[in-house]
This record gives sequence, structure tokens and C-alpha cells, in this order.
Amino acid sequence: MRFLIAQGIALLSLTYGSYRDLKTREIPDFPWLVMGAAGVVLRVQDHQWKMMALSLGVSLFLGFILAVSGLFGGADVKAFLALSLLIPTYSIGFPVFVVSVFNNLVVIRVIEIFVVLFYNLVKGHTYGGEISWWKRIVLYMTGFPRLKEALDYRFLPLQDAEGTLHLLPDIDTDIDKFKAECKLKEIWVTYGSPLIAYMTVACVIAFVKGDIVLHLMNYFIGF
Repeated sequence: MRFLIAQGIALLSLTYGSYRDLKTREIPDFPWLVMGAAGVVLRVQDHQWKMMALSLGVSLFLGFILAVSGLFGGADVKAFLALSLLIPTYSIGFPVFVVSVFNNLVVIRVIEIFVVLFYNLVKGHTYGGEISWWKRIVLYMTGFPRLKEALDYRFLPLQDAEGTLHLLPDIDTDIDKFKAECKLKEIWVTYGSPLIAYMTVACVIAFVKGDIVLHLMNYFIGF
């Protein structure tokens, strides 16, 4: 019963966060506070304090690495930490539940990368500037050209106002200010992936099928 309650709270909170992420990319803190508080209350009942501490420690480590790398925003890290408190372990997949969610999220992101690469190949997009071959490959796997006037909150520039290429976008870019300052007609951008929405899908997969990465390892190398 406690697992069903935890699942329901997680899915409701993440679904609300996904809606806000898709609509505005701005998410209030209260769904993560609800998840975290519910996790503490449930631990009073099941006494899984050690597992919760382990889950929190793992999520803090992963969240720190991802935040420093620029791949996670503040809301993404908070959601990850709250989920670690709410559901420290689960019967399917990796013993620490957030690891399974993280692995599933990575798989979703990899699929997105190949979709972007396929899109660029089909459209014949090429970057005209002088960059190394490996940077060109990374660019084609993560970005695509878009007219400056068509930019909105969903897209993060991979070029600055002068046209210099940056493979890692600034997630805090003010798009309206950028459009006013940029002199280019078309720039390379990356899709500001709604990671909370992806996390929600990854969580549902973890509930139903467990850890996709573990399944793949078991299939290919008999792990």
C-alpha cells in the first residue's frame, strides 16, 4: 500500500512538473517539497532510513555532477532529490530506485540525440564555420539551425550574439535579449529538453519494466 501511495504522489508531482516544464520551463518548488515530505512520512512507517540515506547520497552525487556539467537545471536536481526521498528502493531494477530512473533518462536522451542527428542528415544541415571534426559530430548530434526570429523558450542558442560556437548552451539565456542583440539571421540551437517530462517517462518505465540499461546489459553480455 505504501508503494502505491508513493507511486501516486511521484507521478502526480512529476506530471504537474512536466506540464509546467513543457509550457513555460519554469517550475515551482512545491511539487518537490510534497514528494520529499511524503518520503519522510513514509519512512516513519517503514523505517527504511538507511536506504533513504543511501538513495539521497547517490542522487546528491549524480545531481551535483549533472548540475556542474550544465545538463541539469535547478528544478531537475530538486526533482531528482525529492524522488530519492520518496522512493529509495523498488522491487524492479537497480536496488536504488533513482539509479534506474537516471539510467532510463540517459536512454531517452540518447534516443533524442540520434533523432537530432537523423534530422540533420535528412535536411542536409551543415555548419559553415571552421571547427574540429569531433566538435562537428557533437554539433550535429545535439543542435540544428533555426531562424533567429523563430526562437522561443524551447530553444537554447549554441552560438553567441557574434556567431561564436559553444557546444554547451547556457540554460539561463534570456531569449528575447539574445534575439535583440544577435546579428545573425540563422543560428545553431539545441532543443531545451524538458527533462522533468523525460524524468516522468523514465520513472514510469522504472515502475513497469525496471532499468533499461540493466536489461540491455543482460541481453548483450549476460550481466
